[in-house]
Amino acid sequence: MRYWLVLALALGLVSLSQTSTPAQSSATPASSSPQGDVDRLFVLRGRNIARAAAEAANGGLENYMAEPAMHGPTANAPVVISEDGSLLFTFKGFRPEDRDINGDPTFSFETEVLVNPDRTFAILYNGPLRPVTP
Repeated sequence: MRYWLVLALALGLVSLSQTSTPAQSSATPASSSPQGDVDRLFVLRGRNIARAAAEAANGGLENYMAEPAMHGPTANAPVVISEDGSLLFTFKGFRPEDRDINGDPTFSFETEVLVNPDRTFAILYNGPLRPVTP
């Protein structure tokens, strides 16, 4: 029930907001089309769907927060855009109380969410941070 409430609130807020920044990927997009061809509103909504899915899967906002890139401008979102138009978000998260001496988050979770063009999604990975591959 809580998952649906969080998702409904996130989607409701997204429908009221607009974005003017182009979607950019922290990784190379799978498609060869320029970023300008991407539906920016879909990237914004997809990011919010992915973040809400991670929040629900990790016990809600009192237990989990996604990295700042999942909240700020869509240009900073860690997304890979596939040729079929799906969005793959891979991002880190942390418990709200897990912060270093400077107040910066100490990340302990990694989540990978695939958002399809029809706005369905699948959580592909949700667990401890995986080793970074060069």
